[in-house]
Amino acid sequence: MKTTRKQSCLSSRLRIAVALLIVVATIAASSANYALNWFQIGAGGGEGVHSTSYRFSSLTVGQGATGNTASQSYAFAAGYQQDFTPPQPTNTPGGPTNTPRPTFTPIATYTPASTGTPRSTSTPIVPTVTPTDCPNPFVDVTGNIFYVAIHYLNCRGVVNGTDTSHYSPAGTSTRGQFAKVVVLGFGLQFYTPFGGQHDFTDVPTSYFAYLYIETGFHYGVLSGFDTASCIAAGITPPCYLPNRPITRGQLTKLVVNAAHYPLYTPTSGPTFTDVPTSNVFYVSIETAAHKGVVNGYPDHTFHPNNNIRRDEMAQIVYKGVITP
Repeated sequence: MKTTRKQSCLSSRLRIAVALLIVVATIAASSANYALNWFQIGAGGGEGVHSTSYRFSSLTVGQGATGNTASQSYAFAAGYQQDFTPPQPTNTPGGPTNTPRPTFTPIATYTPASTGTPRSTSTPIVPTVTPTDCPNPFVDVTGNIFYVAIHYLNCRGVVNGTDTSHYSPAGTSTRGQFAKVVVLGFGLQFYTPFGGQHDFTDVPTSYFAYLYIETGFHYGVLSGFDTASCIAAGITPPCYLPNRPITRGQLTKLVVNAAHYPLYTPTSGPTFTDVPTSNVFYVSIETAAHKGVVNGYPDHTFHPNNNIRRDEMAQIVYKGVITP
């Protein structure tokens, strides 16, 4: 009778010990310091889902519990224990230092099935002035509809004023002046013919825009006039006529060439009533309009033969530079 009671008592103690092991293991899963090693032995359950059984060696000691939080399944690795008594800080010169607690390396580590990605923190954005920005030196462009384009190009050294404080937005630009603008605006690599040669009789090496005209011509961005036009102007061909004002049609063609846009023609007919398919600049103007680089007037005209204003010039170049 006494033996039976002892066996019953031992059995009860064994069940209590096993239960405590399960509880300790469960607590250990969320603890940084624990004495018994654990590792993953199966897929963990999700929220409110049964987890798999816990194992001690090869003995099943309990069924998985239902939980309200995401759980993993673990097994105990017997025979390993770590002393987690934190050492006391040592007195070193300069004052006591915090000695880190020893780290515990499990016999087998696990990688969770999925990890939570922390939310991004809000970092205040501090407005800064871009390196290419600059004070506006022109007193006559404030409020101009094309102010952004003028300011953008001026800060990058693409356009200059007619003097230190005026841009003269309603003024015109010559073909020589615009050669400089388009070459600088689109960042073309400078080119000059070998031995100081020049491709146009009216653009000698001493001309202020010689470098830009030769560069633009070399890359196929700009071209000169035909023989008849040169002779009519009293210039020996080939000529460029650099001092003539540049027209809206001419400038549009140069921007389309510099931007390397694929040529486009609408299937529904001309976009502008004064730019028929027979116009020498028809394809260039339609391509630029299709890209949103140029606009016409409210009456659906484009006025391709009009001398372009300096503010319009800045706008078309700016749009060509920033529009892929």
